[in-house]
Amino acid sequence: MGRRALTLCLLLVPAVGLGALGLSIVAAAPARPGAAGFGGPAHYAVRHLIGLACGALLGGAAARLGPRRLFAAAPYLFLAALALTLAVFVPGIGVRAAGARRWVHLGFVSGGPAPFLLGAVALLVAAARDTRGRRLAVAGALLAVLALVLEPDFSAAAIALAVAFAALAGGGMAGRRLLPAAGLLLIALAVGATRFGYVENRIRGFRSPESDRRGKGFEVLALAHANVAGASHGVGLGHGTARRRLSSPASDYAFALVGEEMGKAGTFGVVAAWLAIGAGVALAARSASARHDPSARAAVAGVATALGAPVALHIAVCRGWLPIIGVTMPLLSYDPALTIASGAELGLLAAIVLDARTELA
Repeated sequence: MGRRALTLCLLLVPAVGLGALGLSIVAAAPARPGAAGFGGPAHYAVRHLIGLACGALLGGAAARLGPRRLFAAAPYLFLAALALTLAVFVPGIGVRAAGARRWVHLGFVSGGPAPFLLGAVALLVAAARDTRGRRLAVAGALLAVLALVLEPDFSAAAIALAVAFAALAGGGMAGRRLLPAAGLLLIALAVGATRFGYVENRIRGFRSPESDRRGKGFEVLALAHANVAGASHGVGLGHGTARRRLSSPASDYAFALVGEEMGKAGTFGVVAAWLAIGAGVALAARSASARHDPSARAAVAGVATALGAPVALHIAVCRGWLPIIGVTMPLLSYDPALTIASGAELGLLAAIVLDARTELA
């Protein structure tokens, strides 16, 4: 097997496995109406399946178009993603829930547009080839962060910052110039987030869940129970208590469900799948470096961050290492918008690997 084929296998085969596992988690929802986070299980399973299919189609289209065409279209894709994100503030389109506007609803289509914006930021920064273009890309990235802060969605805003800085670093910008600015902006986001009552409640529930059983402490304790229950072989798919107690079990807490219901084998499998994808990303970065293409390197770094940062945060929350921040895991969690965006990002990585000017075989 050539290196190009190996890279594609590492990127795509684990992604298919994660998508299939996520679908099985959603389909295993209790049949009774009103189950926490589901309602009608068939409805959500169908939506998840549609998300997987759309992600696969979009990823295939991205791989077929190739990196040059995608870089040329980057400004237009970014503007479209930014417009979709700003649509959450339009009455009748944006949906307000839990004190924030993070979702849009258009007919039978609904979801959070933030994942598309994160991928578009990576592509926009990667497409910048000169100083002027890079400045415009940075301005666009900061505009995207501001839009996410206004929702407010501080976790997505922090990931957007990380994506932009990773793409800049991948494109060759010196780390000594990037790291101080990135650190200051992330600290500013963290301080700003603490000014919101719902963030303070989550931190209080994380610090002292026993004294906040009727608030966010309840979910912290439910996660702890799920981790203990799945410490060995698990309780069986669909039989966990977490999916009946948590507010959004198959989305914000999908990794906890896997642990409780499938045990260590399930959690190790999910982690191994992402490590394999990480190895594929590393090989894709090597393929970009082989032809000395800063745009391709920047795209790999930005997309890797857009995929990897939510994974790390999701696992940390589900394991009880971080307060609950509402981050879903790409491909595994029930989040059709994130699934579609992740498929497109994997397609971009595949396009870079398949670029005819890269000799890897």
